[in-house]
Amino acid sequence: MSAALKTVYALIMLFAVFVVIGGKFPAFGRMFVAPEPVTYALGDQYRMCELDRFREEIQVVESAPNPPLDETEIITLGDSFFNSALGSEFFANELSKKIGLKVHNMHTSEFFEPQSYPLSYLEKIGYKEGRKRIVVLESVERSVLERAGKYNTLGVSTSNKLDALAFKVLKNSDVEYFFKHNLIVEPLGRRLKNFRFERLGIVDKSIGAYSTDPEMLFYQRDIQFSRTKKTEAMLDLTADSIATLSVTLKKRYDIDLVYMAIPDKYSVYRALVPKAEEYDRFIPRLCAKLSQRGVKNLDVYSLYSRYNKPGMPPIYYSSDTHYTALGKSILADATAELIKGLGATAGPTDRQAASDSGMRR
Repeated sequence: MSAALKTVYALIMLFAVFVVIGGKFPAFGRMFVAPEPVTYALGDQYRMCELDRFREEIQVVESAPNPPLDETEIITLGDSFFNSALGSEFFANELSKKIGLKVHNMHTSEFFEPQSYPLSYLEKIGYKEGRKRIVVLESVERSVLERAGKYNTLGVSTSNKLDALAFKVLKNSDVEYFFKHNLIVEPLGRRLKNFRFERLGIVDKSIGAYSTDPEMLFYQRDIQFSRTKKTEAMLDLTADSIATLSVTLKKRYDIDLVYMAIPDKYSVYRALVPKAEEYDRFIPRLCAKLSQRGVKNLDVYSLYSRYNKPGMPPIYYSSDTHYTALGKSILADATAELIKGLGATAGPTDRQAASDSGMRR
């Protein structure tokens, strides 16, 4: 082996070690990545493809503190849609403003995906029956089938030291992030991606489709899920699992379940993609089956379809998979009306607290 080749191999190995250390040890890695913006965020889909044409700065809003569970009658439990402060406060805070009641958002890093294992999570935190409550359980559309199969099973706590260590060592998203965003690779990679898009129309594989008028990126996983055939048997199994969860929550904890699946952006705006297949109406079909089983639910697809008209402002960000402040507000309004129909009303103290909180904001 020549000296030049040995030098190349040595440099490659050195860079590999540099990437692993930078990914696994944040204090070291932060010195070699560009600082994250503080007052705004870049869309998750923009981060996937880094195409300048789709870059938008999204305001990150500081949310009011999460009220203690024992002070609330309404709980929200969901994925990143419920835990996003893009454009407005967390969904629980927006719902609280609409209904005039305190809303507790269940979110923790001490338990792996509590929104997928709600029964296990309630047991983990020692939740006790004693006060009637309503839980609003949410899932993004592409994860509905998978999560429904987990709702009545055991989850995994990350508070176990051995599990937490294995999770940290074996999960390599931190290393992958550092590899893509360090000060050496990131500028070169971004220029190459923009060159390929402008000259060849090539985008990152995580982007399944895009529109340039108006500008809109679509997540490949959303498109894959849309094209997956969902048989009536599959929907029945999903509805049965959610119905079983609803019965268990009521019997074990006196909790009433309200379920919602938030549509993927592609489901709502697929008309922007040439030759896109017709929507299979997965969410309305599932909601009909849930209603047949006595599960309170909200058909968010049909709700959002009323606001997807020419000239109307978008309810999803062009470069992000999540809803805009308008989309969140529309959903909070509909959820508040549904909850009021279940008998939850604001007392004088709650109304005043909500009003005072709104004035402080």
